[in-house]
Amino acid sequence: MKESTISWVEFAKRDLQGAKELLKNEYLANLVMFHSQQCVEKIFKAVLEEHSISIPKVHSLKKIYNLFPDEIAKKLHIEQHELEIIDQVYIDSRYPADFGLLPSGIPTQKEAEQIYNIATSINGHILKLIEG
Repeated sequence: MKESTISWVEFAKRDLQGAKELLKNEYLANLVMFHSQQCVEKIFKAVLEEHSISIPKVHSLKKIYNLFPDEIAKKLHIEQHELEIIDQVYIDSRYPADFGLLPSGIPTQKEAEQIYNIATSINGHILKLIEG
């Protein structure tokens, strides 16, 4: 793995660990979701870095995922609806004017766990591909 890829992987791991710690407090569900989204965004950017693909300055997971080499995307089998769910999180989790995070409003512990579990799964699959 390239040295520059390792940095992206490390930051993704830190976001996932932060989300895990925050998951203990239901009041912080929006932060769990934000750090889960950030984990996936950074691990996706690690894939691009590892394959020498220019990393866009965007936060849309779908847009980043669409830049993956075909052989990587085929091995991952990431569901588009999962990316759509997590894509809703980025801006909405940070700014009160847009607060809602999800169409249902402020996220519940269960919704935060769902996003965290998706992020954990995606992160694990990508790590197996780029570390192996």
